[in-house]
Amino acid sequence: MNTLSMDTFSPPPFLPDRLIRGGHLQTIASLGVTDRALEPTDRHIVRLPDGDAIVLHENRPVDGGGSFSSPPSNRSMVLFHGLSGCHGSPYMIRIANRLVRSNWTVYRVDMRGCGAARDLASGLSHAGRSEDVYAALDFVARRNPHSRLSAAGVSLGGNQLLRFAGRIGAGLDARPHWWDQMAKLAVVAPPIDLVRCSENMQRFSRRIYNYYFIRTLFDRIAPGVRRHAVFQQAALQGRPKTLFELDDRITAPISGFADAPQYYRDCGAIAVAGSNQIPTLVLAAKDDPIVPIDCFERAKWPDQTQLVVTRAGGHAGFIARGRSRWMDDCLVDWANHF
Repeated sequence: MNTLSMDTFSPPPFLPDRLIRGGHLQTIASLGVTDRALEPTDRHIVRLPDGDAIVLHENRPVDGGGSFSSPPSNRSMVLFHGLSGCHGSPYMIRIANRLVRSNWTVYRVDMRGCGAARDLASGLSHAGRSEDVYAALDFVARRNPHSRLSAAGVSLGGNQLLRFAGRIGAGLDARPHWWDQMAKLAVVAPPIDLVRCSENMQRFSRRIYNYYFIRTLFDRIAPGVRRHAVFQQAALQGRPKTLFELDDRITAPISGFADAPQYYRDCGAIAVAGSNQIPTLVLAAKDDPIVPIDCFERAKWPDQTQLVVTRAGGHAGFIARGRSRWMDDCLVDWANHF
């Protein structure tokens, strides 16, 4: 199943909304009001080897009358959120709602310390959490052993997903017994080169994004992390002003890295993206203010990966004419394209 060709997938053209032009506006507008989330059919706590946990919110397909199917469909999609996100992020809700109406069983993942998993972790979710991606997919594969398994990740979740697949393809991590269930992957604006992204985010013009991420992350830091001596020591110095400072003072030491540079070098998916054996769609925009387009231009992509780069769209914005969501259209078309 892993040999499916991506050559014939043609995403719909992207025409940005006339009033939401430029990468900054597209990015900011993407944070707005979203659809109402469907109530999960089930919630699953998945324990991790180190004692932390993630939470999967399962939605089974719905029929025309809004009733859930039972048993689940033979197509499962696992969705991974970005930095400071969770299962309730606008894009997670929109994409899940559309997929369940296309006969998919969808699992929206709360990574460790995020959303419903906030009180279940003493560690942080970060770009290198390939083992957490594995845990989520392993749970879904075992729960649905006859299901075709696909996954999509946005921003940081996209890097985690690409790193997971690339490390297995490169032989750095063991290939799971359910590997042949994997049908395809999709990632949107993944920060695959963390060194380059960090350099970009330290520019004066990116201060608004640093402020947003740091404020959101600090407001949502799990109690187990707050009790960590590293966090308490860092908190005495006041809130970091840049994501680099946050990663250097908190993310890296709590997660077992010497410093932010080592964390960035070890966890960027660019190092293993060329070994990914699963058919994969990568969406990126030239005007993304957070992930520079040259990250994707310098990466070595295998034949199974299709890179789609648009002129506009910002960071996971892609708001098209009539305020429609091109990213959602593209991902749903991709998911249903076999």
